[in-house]
Amino acid sequence: MKKTLITVGSLLLVILVAYGAGIGYYAEKFQANTEFATVDVSNLTLPEAQAKVEEVLLNKEITLTENGQEVGSIGLAELNPTFNTEEALTVTYNSQDPNQWLGNFFQSDEFNADLMSNVEIDQENLNQKLSELGLSNDQRQAPENAQINYSQAEGYTVSEAKDGNQLDIEALRQLILDGIQAGEEKIEINQAFLKPEVTSDDEVIGQYMEQIEQAKDTQITLQIQGEEVVIPAEKIESWIYFDANNQMVFDEAMIQEYVGELNEQYSTFLRPRTFQSTLQGEVTVEPGTLGWSIDREAEAAQIAEDLYSGQDVKRETAVVGTGYNSEGSDIGNTYVEIDIANQTMFIYKDGEQVFQTPVVTGQVGTDTIPGAYAIWDKQENAELRGYNPRTERDYVQPVDYWMPFDDTGQGIHDANWQSSFGGTTYQISGSLGCINTPPEAMATVFELVEVGTPVVVF
Repeated sequence: MKKTLITVGSLLLVILVAYGAGIGYYAEKFQANTEFATVDVSNLTLPEAQAKVEEVLLNKEITLTENGQEVGSIGLAELNPTFNTEEALTVTYNSQDPNQWLGNFFQSDEFNADLMSNVEIDQENLNQKLSELGLSNDQRQAPENAQINYSQAEGYTVSEAKDGNQLDIEALRQLILDGIQAGEEKIEINQAFLKPEVTSDDEVIGQYMEQIEQAKDTQITLQIQGEEVVIPAEKIESWIYFDANNQMVFDEAMIQEYVGELNEQYSTFLRPRTFQSTLQGEVTVEPGTLGWSIDREAEAAQIAEDLYSGQDVKRETAVVGTGYNSEGSDIGNTYVEIDIANQTMFIYKDGEQVFQTPVVTGQVGTDTIPGAYAIWDKQENAELRGYNPRTERDYVQPVDYWMPFDDTGQGIHDANWQSSFGGTTYQISGSLGCINTPPEAMATVFELVEVGTPVVVF
């Protein structure tokens, strides 16, 4: 019995000595089964553990692939790393109680430290390595943002955003570092491709398209001499663009072109007219000063203003010239008719003939120029001045009444020097182009005819 007690006591003493030796041993070492960020640092001193962790890190290498094809590999050692692992390892070391060393033989301590947060790499080295692997953006396709496009055939449409293969270099760096940290063997670099900044679903695209649709839906009805013209939506759409501040603008130069198209259809400037004459039936009257056109600048500015307001509108167009009226005829039913062949002047008011008189028109060589004109002035006791090509002399001729109607000097006036009017008088003593009128008739003509009255000469 005594022998047995001695044996047990000796065994306990050995165990105690061994346990104490273990405490002394692990007072300066990591305990058994200790992993620091997947690196086994069991039974290593702090400097030894730091050296091993750094060695493991230096041996880390990651393969880069692009769309499944290998493009190269990068090892951490190539990036000239600087390690700051001592502090994290020290915290781990101090968290272990040497008195508990025996328990670690039966369990493991795993410290999931973020190694890469304690590693600094040389960014220039990484850039150079990426460049060596051809991972620069020099030959790569940039992503394309969704865009609003215009074509005459389709109007405004949205083109979808397109992915490219240019790299977000900063994202690629982080991807590589994260991969090394996570112990990954491969990284797919298309995860670091630059993405389009604007897609077709973005709110800004929707806002622009909504503005365009609202503008297209604005109905502008132009009233032109009794006709109504609704500006087509596709025309409005073609005038839209967005300025540097992304504000919708209507191109007034293009609107002026459209007004010019309307003038080609409706304007009466420089156009022959058919006219129902008193003695000759329907005749063709050559262009003269009578006529109107839509004022391109004023009308374009008004159309743009209407579009900016976004309100439907119906209105008369802005016109320049003479003879415009909503009934569709710039001669109307109040006018002066001068029939050169019959050497007669007729005056009509509201469609009724109110006066008629024989006249003398221009002599051959100084003919009265046919055309549609309008009285633009009325003067009493006037002096007519000009040059007589037949006598090759300047002249001054006083008259009682003067009513000019074109821009070359033609007009209606009394002519007390004429011995007769009508017939063939104009062939031998015709005027220089004016309408010579009997003095006794001229006073009535002057009274009946207002400024602006059309004068039809044929």
